[in-house]
Amino acid sequence: MKKITAFAPATIANLSVGFDVLGLALDSIGDTVEVSVNGSDKNRITEIINGVHLPMETEKNCCSVVIRKMQEQLGEYIGVDIKITKGFKSGSGLGSSSASSAAAAYAYNNLIGSPFSEQEMVVFAAEGERVACGAAHADNVAPSLMGGLVLIRSHSPIDIIRLPVPKTFMRCCFFLM
Repeated sequence: MKKITAFAPATIANLSVGFDVLGLALDSIGDTVEVSVNGSDKNRITEIINGVHLPMETEKNCCSVVIRKMQEQLGEYIGVDIKITKGFKSGSGLGSSSASSAAAAYAYNNLIGSPFSEQEMVVFAAEGERVACGAAHADNVAPSLMGGLVLIRSHSPIDIIRLPVPKTFMRCCFFLM
């Protein structure tokens, strides 16, 4: 059974005057998502650790929605079991659904051989935000996927650039296990 685990950090968005425009990845807390091939064409959420109130239904969970959008884009439905470990509280203002969405996109992309670019993964992860809070915005998912400080120049189409930050701020945000 092929399995990939990815970690994505919490974020701070809406920095200063940058409402829905600037986002910063944190390096201390985040979420972990494990995806493993299950031999079917269906995705299943098998476990959510530290998030008992989060939906187990695939059509309502940001992680499984992100993965389904990636599958639809490719026209390939490699079903996976999804295990989500929340590293911080939902509703904390630190991009909880974004960290889960970003980790799901990164893990699934790596599981299937990395067909999507970083920018494309942001678009998919933003779909997880649509499920969680009603809008596919990238101010939290972009820094969670890309690390550091990012500027969202446009939401449609999503256009993101990295901004320079001190080296002590920049940290790789994903760990494959």
